[in-house]
Amino acid sequence: MKSGALLKVLSCLTLLVASQGEANQQKLLPHDGKADDSFGFSVAVDGKTALIGAFKADTKTIQNAGAAYVYALGSNGWYQQAKLVAEPAFSEDTLGGNVALKNNMAMLGVSRRDSRGKDSGAVVVFEKQGNTWTQKQILTAIDGKAGDVFGQSIALTERFLVIGAPHSDAPHKDSGSAYVYTRENGAWQYQTKLTAKDGAADDLFGISVAIDGNTILVGADLHDEIAQEAGAVYAYEFDGKQWQQQAKLMAKDGGHTDIFGVRVALRGDTALISARRDDIEGVGEDAGSAYIFERTDGKWTQTQKLVAPDAHADDRFARGVTLSNDTALISAMHHDANGSNAGAVYMYKKQGSQWHYTSKIVAKDGKIDDRFGWNLALSNQHAIVAAPHRDDNGNSSGAVYMLDLEGSKAVASNRHDKVK
Repeated sequence: MKSGALLKVLSCLTLLVASQGEANQQKLLPHDGKADDSFGFSVAVDGKTALIGAFKADTKTIQNAGAAYVYALGSNGWYQQAKLVAEPAFSEDTLGGNVALKNNMAMLGVSRRDSRGKDSGAVVVFEKQGNTWTQKQILTAIDGKAGDVFGQSIALTERFLVIGAPHSDAPHKDSGSAYVYTRENGAWQYQTKLTAKDGAADDLFGISVAIDGNTILVGADLHDEIAQEAGAVYAYEFDGKQWQQQAKLMAKDGGHTDIFGVRVALRGDTALISARRDDIEGVGEDAGSAYIFERTDGKWTQTQKLVAPDAHADDRFARGVTLSNDTALISAMHHDANGSNAGAVYMYKKQGSQWHYTSKIVAKDGKIDDRFGWNLALSNQHAIVAAPHRDDNGNSSGAVYMLDLEGSKAVASNRHDKVK
């Protein structure tokens, strides 16, 4: 290795070690948690409220009906405020497999519910009135069928609700679709159904969704245009009357089984898109990456590709992606910082026109197979990171970590992850 290259690697290693820490963390466990609940399978945070899905939790005598927990931020930290369960509830519903939260509205995916045939799916709507969360609606696809898994992905604003059904046959088998609802007279009303103009069988359009303002992103992670299962993301814009497909986003260097679009995040004119099975040259298979796309004058352009500074094969970097203002969090659920598959989260900050790595966060009590970063969400300085495979209340009972990014200071570490 040339001396200049060696200095560059040592410099990167110094940056990584100096910025690696645990942040200000509070671990959350449900009051009634037990083995196999998978608490933290899905998460959302909005301001001082967090929503956490436990899709295998049992409800009374109903096995794997699922539940979601609401936490609020008080003067002494985060505390459990409510437990949400569907009425009626059914065995294997998996309520809380996906969740979304905005102001006093909570959306809980029930993608395995059989309302319109086995695993057709549904979304249960809760609203907070005073200090009480109340079930208000159960939404199903207007043309739902068996196997659609409506509710596999959910995105929410005050005005619009987007629900993915990636196994919908629209029109091809498992080509996928997404449904848009609007808020009218205190209830959610169906508005339209989105499908890709060039959708093909097994694309799984709707595997992920994101919305901000009048823009929607829909992931189709098994789309094959560049290569088999390379993936794509479709951007839609609301013109005041209807949603129009504005662009199709694909990685410039997309490759076989990258599954680009399996997770998406959107903030204004910036999109953060996961390709967690991207094979990174010199690192290995499934190391993972994330792509930044920026919109200028209505045109989306890839501006950056992000890779973990200490990437390893099978890290699955970009298992989770989230954006808030000038901060991006990207998780690598199989990273081995605290043991095999313990997981880690990487923070990036936008400086000028570029995003720069700033720190790596690991669980303060992380262990083998925790998969810290299975899912994550961000609202201003509050971040929520899930570890649904943790065993605090029994095997795979699950846990969630609340991070205060504004008040955090990275802790120096003696760990020497290899930089590649």
